Amino acid sequence: MRRLIINADDLGANPQRSHGIFQCFEFGVVTSATLLANTSDSDRAGKQAREKGLTIGLHLNLTEEYPLSRKDSIESLLAGNGMFHDRERLAILLEEGVIAPEHLEREIRAQIEWFFDTVGSPTHLDSHHHLHTHPAVASALIPVMERYGLRWIRMPLEEPLPPFGYIVPDDQLERTRKINEVSRSARDMYRAYGIDSTDHFRGLTLAGHASLKNLRHIIGRLLPGTTELMVHPGSAITIGTSFDLDPQRQTELRMLLDESIREELVEREIQLCSYGDLSEESS
Repeated sequence: MRRLIINADDLGANPQRSHGIFQCFEFGVVTSATLLANTSDSDRAGKQAREKGLTIGLHLNLTEEYPLSRKDSIESLLAGNGMFHDRERLAILLEEGVIAPEHLEREIRAQIEWFFDTVGSPTHLDSHHHLHTHPAVASALIPVMERYGLRWIRMPLEEPLPPFGYIVPDDQLERTRKINEVSRSARDMYRAYGIDSTDHFRGLTLAGHASLKNLRHIIGRLLPGTTELMVHPGSAITIGTSFDLDPQRQTELRMLLDESIREELVEREIQLCSYGDLSEESS
C-alpha cells in the first residue's frame, strides 16, 4: 500500500500564505500543515486550523523573526537586533559550540507550549530550514518532545536521488545529499527515543521546480509505505520575504488545486492520510 501525506509548511507566516494552505486543504489534497509560532498570522491561522479541522504540527522556528522567550534568557540564539540569527550564522555558531543548549531548550519549550495553548497537541514537528536535524538541536529537542508526548517528526531524507523525470541542478542535488547525510544520523537519534518519521520523504528537489508535470512524476514514483511530500503554497502577495514573493508559491497553489492530481491519486490507488492518522494508529 502507498500512502501520501502532503504537508504544507509555514502556516501562519502571513495571511496570504495561510490562505493558500487553507485553500489546498479545503480542496482535499493538503492533508497536514505545520504552524509557525512567532509570525504575523500565527494566532489567527492556528485558531482557524482548529475550526476547519486541519491537523497541524509545529514548524519550529529558530532562524527568523523574534523569539517567544524573554530575550535575556536565550542570548546566544539572538543577533544584536533581538531577532534570531539567520540560518547561515546559526549554523556557524552551532558548529562552534557557541549556542547554549539551555537556550535552545528554553525557546523550543516556549514554542511548543504556545502551540498547546493556541491549538492543542501538535500531531508532529518539523522545523524552518530543517534545523531539527542538527545534532545540537536534536539533543535539546528530544527531551522536550518526550516530556509532551510528541512521537512524530519529519525526517527530510529524500532517497533515491535521480532520475526523477525532471531536471534538478547539480548544486541543489549536492545540498540535498548533505541534508540526507545529516538526516540519516538524526533519524537514528530520534528513533532511539521512540520518535518516528514517515517511511519516505519528498520535496527537497521539487523546491524551485514545482509544476503539475513534476508533481505527477513524484506521484508516479512513490514507494510502498507512507511518504511525506513537503509543499509551500501561497496566495498572491505584494509585500513579504523573497520566498513569499517567489512566483513558485502561486505555482504550487495552482499545482495542488488541479483536479487531475486527485484523479491521478485515485487511479494509482494512492491513499491520502495525515500525521494525525499516524498518531492515532500508533496510540
